[in-house]
Amino acid sequence: MRPLSARNPRIQRLARLARRPGERAEQRALLVEGPTVLAAALDLGAVVRDVFVDEAAVDRPAVASVLDRLGPDVDRWSVPTGVLDRVGDASTSQGTLAVVDWAPADLDGVAAAAGTAPAFVLVLVDVGDPGNVGTLLRAAVAAGASSVLTIGGADPSGPKVVRASAGALFAVPVAVADDPAPAFGALAAAGVRSVGAVVRDGRPYDDCDLTGPVAVVVGNEARGLPPELVPTLDDAVTIPMAGPTESLNVAMAGTVLCFEVLRQRRRT
Repeated sequence: MRPLSARNPRIQRLARLARRPGERAEQRALLVEGPTVLAAALDLGAVVRDVFVDEAAVDRPAVASVLDRLGPDVDRWSVPTGVLDRVGDASTSQGTLAVVDWAPADLDGVAAAAGTAPAFVLVLVDVGDPGNVGTLLRAAVAAGASSVLTIGGADPSGPKVVRASAGALFAVPVAVADDPAPAFGALAAAGVRSVGAVVRDGRPYDDCDLTGPVAVVVGNEARGLPPELVPTLDDAVTIPMAGPTESLNVAMAGTVLCFEVLRQRRRT
């Protein structure tokens, strides 16, 4: 393991990766913080470029274990204590920070694959909280989604999303779009039905056939789906509430719908 000073240009590049989506897009890479998430990423076949380790954490069992799993082509760097805390996004670095290959999936390829499987796509429209995006990625993977599509909202390559996804980001193709119209157009052209989650006036979610090629669509935490988008979808569903709560957090609602897709497909 080679030592680096706090002022080394590699440390400056790490800081840019943590803070700038454009830098991550240009380098086709993102940051994975902590040995637990790094181990999960390795389990899912992620390609690691570099690992930076707090010099005080080198001998920690979790850190040593994940370092032992790295191939000989992965550069390992030791940095002074406290440097990773300042560079990374987490308040405490957990001892490691890794640069890992990642790039968004091709939207047309995602749509085509969803139409032929049949599979299902989880679509996030303007979901702004990175923790919610990461949680929804975990739910999508756990429920067997073929892909995830984000339209606006939090950058899925951001460090908070990577942490909240617990490595799930590396288990499923994630496409990124800025405009809903071409995104839903590509899904429709591939024969994928779009089913949006709305707070009220949709049909009960378990009364909607989700067994064919389907895109489950959830919206912004505060505003839900854009009003102009809902009529363009093939169907709208609501999760009935037995108590006084008006609606669920988007991550909870999206998880319920993902597992409804799984439930219906298990039955068939």
